[in-house]
Amino acid sequence: MRRNRFLAPLLVAASLLATAPVHGQPAPAAVLASDEAQRIALDAYVYVYPLVVMDLSRRQDTGGKGPGHAPANTFAHERRLPQADFRRLPRPNFDMLRSSAWLDLSTGPVVISTPETHGRLYTLSVLDMWTDIFAVLGKRTTGTTRGNHAIVPPGWTGVLPRGMHRIDAPTAQVQARLYVQTGGSSEYPGVHAVQDGFILTPLAEWNQQAQSVRLRSDPDLDALTPAQRQVEGMNAEDYFGYAAELLRKHAPHATDQPMLARLRRLGIAPGQQLAFTRLPTTVQQALRHAVRNGPQALRDSLPATGSLANGWQADADGAGVYGNAYLRRAVTTQARLGTSLPEDVTAMLLLADAADRPLEGGQRYVLRFEADQLPPAGALWSLNAYDAQGYPVGNGFNRYALGDRDPVRYNPDGSLELYLQRDPPSPDDQANWLPTGEGAPGVILRIYLPQASVLAGRWVPPAARRVEAADD
Repeated sequence: MRRNRFLAPLLVAASLLATAPVHGQPAPAAVLASDEAQRIALDAYVYVYPLVVMDLSRRQDTGGKGPGHAPANTFAHERRLPQADFRRLPRPNFDMLRSSAWLDLSTGPVVISTPETHGRLYTLSVLDMWTDIFAVLGKRTTGTTRGNHAIVPPGWTGVLPRGMHRIDAPTAQVQARLYVQTGGSSEYPGVHAVQDGFILTPLAEWNQQAQSVRLRSDPDLDALTPAQRQVEGMNAEDYFGYAAELLRKHAPHATDQPMLARLRRLGIAPGQQLAFTRLPTTVQQALRHAVRNGPQALRDSLPATGSLANGWQADADGAGVYGNAYLRRAVTTQARLGTSLPEDVTAMLLLADAADRPLEGGQRYVLRFEADQLPPAGALWSLNAYDAQGYPVGNGFNRYALGDRDPVRYNPDGSLELYLQRDPPSPDDQANWLPTGEGAPGVILRIYLPQASVLAGRWVPPAARRVEAADD
């Protein structure tokens, strides 16, 4: 099989991190009709997409330079909220300062030490390589006091120090994603101190002097282009070959057996290298068809992967823990790699206006929340605007979000009207203006520590009314 820059590092490490036996002969592909091969290949593309994107993102974060990059077992902290020029991640958060770290458990557990935050809201989610959240630390779950939590690799049978909380990881590499609430730049010093209080320590170094760690950059790695875009530019041999190598390192979930049986019919099996050129022509063509059409198929599936009401798509059902909902997991990965559990933050995406028309650039929209229908948040809520690619929309107000912490103007009856449009409204309405761009706007409502009515789907945001010329 032809080696490439995506596979080379994996091949070096495969024997060290393998979770399945490696066999000498590749899995034989079944004799399949063309249409059946294409269906299975597209299912295979969707199934492994999160795993491939997750691993490339890991390599970018631990092998690149600059903000957002750090060695394994070290937090990289964002020290300010995203501004107009932010392009590192789509749909960034404008309410919390973000930190992230990749934990390498190949030689044993890694301890996450959490600080006393004095009640400040934070959420630290730990994701396996399939993007499933298997642990959450934070105000909702563990509280805001100090603690030590050992993330333990599969099969580890050692003993932890007294008082240390054990968390078993499904894969030998995991990601920790930390969000700490901030009210803006005036709170940065205190928030930075909280961020710095989160410490990662390999258990083997516990109670020893901290060792300095150098970032080992990979000169052949593109650390700037989003992982999703790079993955979607791979050819079939690279994509499925990369996936086959990752399946050696990161065991599929136990309930994935039916999908793995389908992959075997294509000649793809955990623990075996993919001999692409030895596959039947029909299978090779089907795999090529999958990588050509898979990315758009995921984009087209976005409206179908969540409940839709008043033009809003809610992500409260199964977000962060996907089970066998492979399409939902892949669509979420494409849109925003990694998410939070809905109990911590529920994100709702505005897809259509009150007349069920897709949002259009240049149009003006009004969201009216009645006094008794404001977002039911246990902590806070925030309405965020992005461009069509998911990045901040530059504007003279440096305003990218509006929420309950902002000095918005309520109507005499207690209702709240927010204006989504490109150009500033009248001076009286500018406090309630969320700027949008030239293209189709991306609007997300985030509700932190949502109440039960949100999680159960009983509360939904109001429909966005498009302002017509006759309304002026």
